[in-house]
Amino acid sequence: MIDRIPRLAVINATGANTLHELYEVRGNRWNEGNVDRQVPTNYYDELDKTDRRASTIASAIEINRPVNYQKCLRALDVCDGVVREVDDQQILNAKAQVGNNGLGCEPASAASVAGAKLLREEGVIAPSDRVVCILTGHQLKDPTATVAYHTTDQEEFNRVLGSRGVKRAEFANRAVAVPNDLDEIVRAIQLNS
Repeated sequence: MIDRIPRLAVINATGANTLHELYEVRGNRWNEGNVDRQVPTNYYDELDKTDRRASTIASAIEINRPVNYQKCLRALDVCDGVVREVDDQQILNAKAQVGNNGLGCEPASAASVAGAKLLREEGVIAPSDRVVCILTGHQLKDPTATVAYHTTDQEEFNRVLGSRGVKRAEFANRAVAVPNDLDEIVRAIQLNS
């Protein structure tokens, strides 16, 4: 379908950034199958000693120990890959932007969109590049975060998202109250589109 191997970008949540730490910070690589196994072992020992747990609004990627770590390193090598991390604010903003375009996704999937935006800002992705973001999770996963992001209730926003460092709902799509009348519903849709 394509005439070349695509590049791969793995996007971690900042609160669950093991791959970013091992690959980008500590430089652990595939090295033709000769992975330095001591690098992840040392890092996992650090996690255990400090009792550090993954913590992100993107629950599907809230892990500290990638199951297929060596396969991932091989894929990054073959696909000239990069690994980046995005925080919960960036993830929820990307999720809202995806939603504003008539699609929906879970926070973990939105991490790929936030990562693409970051890589574009860094110049890793050129304006002429074609990009595919994989959105695997359903939009109704993690509904509490979605509702809190789009609410006008500041107390609810702070309770659910504030503790995760989310400070604003830059792309919130606020609810519009409409009477239970078809004509009123149609009118509201026309006014808000």
